[in-house]
Amino acid sequence: MDFDDRRRIVRSTAFFVVALLVTAVVSVAASVAGSSGIADDTGTDVPTGPRYVPTAADHALPTTVAAATGPRVALTFDDGPSPQLTPYVLDVLAAQRVPATFFLQGDNVAAHPGLVRRLHAEGHVVANHAWDHPWFPNLSPQEAEIQIERTNAVLTEITGQRPTLFRYPFGQASPAGDAALGRLGLTGGVHWKWTSDRPGDFQCPGADVLVDYVVTEAADQAMILLHDAGDTVGCPPGQLDYLPRAIDALRARGFTFGVVAPSPVPSTVNGGSRAAVVPR
Repeated sequence: MDFDDRRRIVRSTAFFVVALLVTAVVSVAASVAGSSGIADDTGTDVPTGPRYVPTAADHALPTTVAAATGPRVALTFDDGPSPQLTPYVLDVLAAQRVPATFFLQGDNVAAHPGLVRRLHAEGHVVANHAWDHPWFPNLSPQEAEIQIERTNAVLTEITGQRPTLFRYPFGQASPAGDAALGRLGLTGGVHWKWTSDRPGDFQCPGADVLVDYVVTEAADQAMILLHDAGDTVGCPPGQLDYLPRAIDALRARGFTFGVVAPSPVPSTVNGGSRAAVVPR
């Protein structure tokens, strides 16, 4: 069963139909009102999930981990930010000196701007994952462009930097989406490496299984698909323990960590994406 089937089992078709209608209505309303709709930081970004406590090994790491030779992977997080999961993820990445790439969902960005500011300030790459996670093959050209451009606009307003990377929700490209990306000058869609039968984090398999998933998919230039919002919010909190354990396991195997950047050369590791894993 491929990724599309796995995710579509988790989320119903009705959700996408409603999301499309809401997107069209809200987009028109926002343009008429002339407002970005970004929430006030007060109370919107207070963590509501677990927090990570750095270990003695974390404290022993150098303040900055220099780029090293050897195989390099990128941890990529989709659908966020969320107050339930993103603070823990950022805590781990900060404690273990790991940069990451966040493909952020526009409506969550507008609701939690403080988390976006934090991950940007901590050196992670901010990228576009559409406004409300629609099924792009069902979108008209206008709807596709609104999904992408509206998200880019709110990310630019919050961070002061215009994103250059886009990842399709569910990894499902469309001619309308590709045309919009070309007009807007974004690299997309950025895919990932998932060639094993290991379940993803949104399937709530638990920490042990997810450590195995990350280690199994790791290869030079691999972009590992993870989530810090969406379906994973409903997984048992203990599942989050996979992240520091997976980072330790990859380092023990000689891997280093980078971020995703545009590339003129299609990636043979990540589904032909015109993107590469580079040092941060």
